[in-house]
Amino acid sequence: MAFIIIVGFVLPWITGIYLYRKAPKIFFTTAPITALIAVISNQSGIHIGFWKVNHMPSVMLLDSLFLDLGIFTLAGAWFTYALVYKNINPFWVYSLFIGGMTCLEGLALLKGTLSYDEWSLFYTFLMYVGGFLVIGRISKLLIKLNVFP
Repeated sequence: MAFIIIVGFVLPWITGIYLYRKAPKIFFTTAPITALIAVISNQSGIHIGFWKVNHMPSVMLLDSLFLDLGIFTLAGAWFTYALVYKNINPFWVYSLFIGGMTCLEGLALLKGTLSYDEWSLFYTFLMYVGGFLVIGRISKLLIKLNVFP
């Protein structure tokens, strides 16, 4: 559990402090939405029985909470920063973040931190596609509403 807290929560938020100094609006707009998407997705998957986060407490909510509010939230924040503030080609931003998060989850599977029951890495890839498309759409809406940049 200490590994998940350090790698999945503490380290991402160290980068989040840096990102907050560069683009604080992200933390009041897309980051909470990303956290909500992560909590709903992970808790649904855990309760339905699609996957398990191993080495976690018996309280179901804590199974993925550190990851949902850590690495998943910060991935969405950095995604928004790259897409909106850095004006990087959207194809590369989507490819990097969807591929990167899928690879990280694949590593968690190999390490045994995560296990799938009736799920696969392909379905995980599709969930990341959907999640990042939602965040991308919200970012475009926030640009249109003159919230970003």
